[in-house]
Amino acid sequence: LPPLRVLGQVLSTYIVAEGPEGLYLIDQHAAHERVVYERLTAQRSGRSADTQLLLEPLTVELSPAEDALLATVLSELGETGFGIEHFGDRTYLVRSVPAALKDLDAAEVLHQLLQQLTGGNRSDLLSRIAVTVACHAAVRAGLQLSAEEMRQLIQQLERCAQPRSCPHGRPTAVRFDNAQLERLFGRRA
Repeated sequence: LPPLRVLGQVLSTYIVAEGPEGLYLIDQHAAHERVVYERLTAQRSGRSADTQLLLEPLTVELSPAEDALLATVLSELGETGFGIEHFGDRTYLVRSVPAALKDLDAAEVLHQLLQQLTGGNRSDLLSRIAVTVACHAAVRAGLQLSAEEMRQLIQQLERCAQPRSCPHGRPTAVRFDNAQLERLFGRRA
């Protein structure tokens, strides 16, 4: 992305910015998802997941299917910052979570994560975990951001290796080039 200047926010969902090539609408959730995903994958490749220890371990009861799946993905979850210990039958203690999830309900995220990891290819398991964590950690559509928060998010997105799409493949930004804007207002044929 070129350097962008934040102009404002529309529908508490899209950041409006100006660049040398025109006007940009940035989906704040998709953009933040990309930023968090690339941060998680960079940490994983450096073997130093950024974790948040919980003040008190969280007890989580799993269904039989979740319990069976967790046994197969426990190591990969540990690599991404989850500290999970078996506590009896289908009960587990969550001692830490990826730092990106520090303000979220860890039990709910773990249940949803296990649902999303059901099936699929084992070879891309770490990537699927990072995609899911990034999605949960990203700012939501409908959240009013301050001017500074929008500027920081755009600057972080500009530094991403793949800033044009979120990890799910949705676009992070739509550009209206100068010629399109002029045509919209009848200044150009």
